Amino acid sequence: MADLLSNWSSTLEAVPPSHCIPVHERPSDPVEIVDSIPVIDLGKANGEERSVVVKELLKAFEEYGFFQIINHGVPVDLMDEAMKVYKEFFSLPAEEKAEYAKDAANDTNRGAATLYSSSAKHYDSEEHRYWRDVLEHSCNLDGEDKKTWPSNPPRYREVIGAYGDELRRVSKVILGLLSEGLGLEAGFFDKELGQRMLVNHYPACPDPSLTLGVGGHCDPNLITIIQQEVYGLQILKDDKWIGVQPIRNAFVVNSGLPITVVSNGKLTSVAHRVVTNTTHSRTSIGTFICPHDIVEPAKALVGPENPPQFKSFNWGIDFMPHYLSKKSVYHASLEPFKIDA
Repeated sequence: MADLLSNWSSTLEAVPPSHCIPVHERPSDPVEIVDSIPVIDLGKANGEERSVVVKELLKAFEEYGFFQIINHGVPVDLMDEAMKVYKEFFSLPAEEKAEYAKDAANDTNRGAATLYSSSAKHYDSEEHRYWRDVLEHSCNLDGEDKKTWPSNPPRYREVIGAYGDELRRVSKVILGLLSEGLGLEAGFFDKELGQRMLVNHYPACPDPSLTLGVGGHCDPNLITIIQQEVYGLQILKDDKWIGVQPIRNAFVVNSGLPITVVSNGKLTSVAHRVVTNTTHSRTSIGTFICPHDIVEPAKALVGPENPPQFKSFNWGIDFMPHYLSKKSVYHASLEPFKIDA
């Protein structure tokens, strides 16, 4: 069984050597928690102010790569219930979580529910481990993958199924607004897209200065929609880490590396990380919206004066194995797919 942090971290008085990250990666400098991250009111997207929302959203993608959304239409009681279900799952006895606890790096069934500690890059290796456990599974439209989801808590499949449907709807709204902002044809992102739930649980940590919940990285998918309650998320803005203060009942949205490719370099994926704290555990619900197959610069955004900056590639076959094997962070995962000037 995978050595899950949530099974034993409460007994620790110090961070074990296995989770003490290299000095250069430790969160040593004070980080300002800001309220300047853009906030987009999705409730205005269906009215006369839609064009304003489109401009605000595109500007947020361009300047931050992160923003928070309010008035998104997801019922608050469903958000609360989903968070409650996930917290209950991570609080289950070790033997009940054992069915899903696997070596993520060696798990070949990518659709099934997988529970692991640290990260797929660092798990079961000579390297350090981050201070988190992760529950990950697909959440696709046909619903067939529900059979592999946890059956405990008993309402898990019902609640997360409804939650996944709502987040799929929200993702379509965001991507629709983005396509308008980029000048792409209507329905550009209405292709079959994959959806994954990636839920991080960060137990309270005896010494947050020695470790991270997860290190700096860019996401490999199109967009990520995050529900969080406790502070911990930090983004890299102008080569400086800044903290994102959670807004009650809002979602955080960030762009992934494929958006950089689709926009032909106009938009970028922003590096982010998670810090821990000594008093509260933190659970974040991440909904990953993933390309179905081919990723390439949108044809409407390339031409004689704006040649393509990236090659066309298959996201699952070409990109993801490379992304998961890289030890470098930020934008290095796109290097092999760039077209030399």
